Amino acid sequence: MSLTILVAGATGRFRPIVPLLLERAHHVRAGTRDHDSVAARELAELGAQLVVCDLDDPSSIENAARGADAVFASGTAHRVGPDGEVRHGHNLADALHAVTVDHVVYSSGAGADHHTGVGILEAKREIEEYLSERRLPTTILAPVYLMENLFNPWNLPALEAGVFPSPLPPTRAIQQIPIIDIAAFAVHALEHRHDLVGQRVELASDSVNALEEARIVSSASRRELEVREVSQAGGLGVLFDWLARVGFSVDIASLRRAFADVPWHSFSDWAVEQDWTVLNPPERTNELCGCGSAG
Repeated sequence: MSLTILVAGATGRFRPIVPLLLERAHHVRAGTRDHDSVAARELAELGAQLVVCDLDDPSSIENAARGADAVFASGTAHRVGPDGEVRHGHNLADALHAVTVDHVVYSSGAGADHHTGVGILEAKREIEEYLSERRLPTTILAPVYLMENLFNPWNLPALEAGVFPSPLPPTRAIQQIPIIDIAAFAVHALEHRHDLVGQRVELASDSVNALEEARIVSSASRRELEVREVSQAGGLGVLFDWLARVGFSVDIASLRRAFADVPWHSFSDWAVEQDWTVLNPPERTNELCGCGSAG
C-alpha cells in the first residue's frame, strides 16, 4: 500500500529516509524550513513534495501533517541542544495530536527510557514521555551511537593529523549504527504499523572498540591512523563517561534475526562506503586527489 508520509526535518541528518520511501512508491512530504536550499531542491528532484515544516512553528507542523498517513521525525539536539530538542518534541507532539495522525515513527535514543543523568538522553526521555501523554500512536526507534559521529567537527583536526580520537578507553567497545540503517528500519516501521505501533525498539548494527575502528578506517582511507584517548568537557564528557561506565546493551544478533529484511551494516560495511578525503588536510587535497580531477 502506498502511504502519504511527512518526513519532518527532511533535509537534516535523516535525509536518506526520503529516497528509500520514494523507491517503495510512497508519497513523501519533505518537511523543511527552507525550500530554496540545495538539499531541498535535491529531494524535490527525486519526487518528494516540499512542504513548510518548522519545529519552532506548531501551525506549520499541523499544516504539513494534515491528511498524512504517518509522520517520521527525530530529535534535534545536534542542531539546537537538549533544551531545544525538548521544545521541538513538545511542539511536534501537540501539532500531531491536533490533526490526529495515525502513526508517528520517532527516532529517540537508546538508554533514554531510564534516568541516566546524561543531558541529551534525559531530553529524549522527556519527549518520549510527552508523546505517550498525548496518546499518539507512536513507534519509538532508539538507536545507539551513530557511526557518523566520527565526522563531528571536533574530530576532524585529529583525523587530518593521522590520529584516531577515542573518547573512551581504546579497548572499550561501543555499540554503533549508521544513519542508513535507522532510515531503513524507519521505513520498515512505517510499512508495518500494526506490528510496531506502541513499541520501543533499540537499534544497533555493530559493536567495536577504537582499536578496531582505527584499523578499519586506516584500511578504507589508506591512511594509517594512531589511536589516542582524548577527553571531552561539558555535556559530551558526561555522555562519554556514561558510555564508559554503563553503555548500551542491545542484543544485536536477536535484532538482526527479528528484522532480517533490514539491510544492516557492520562498521566495516559502513566504512568502505564513506568518502575519506575528509581526512586529508586542506593544503594536501589537490596533491592527493588532483590526478583524477580532470576525469
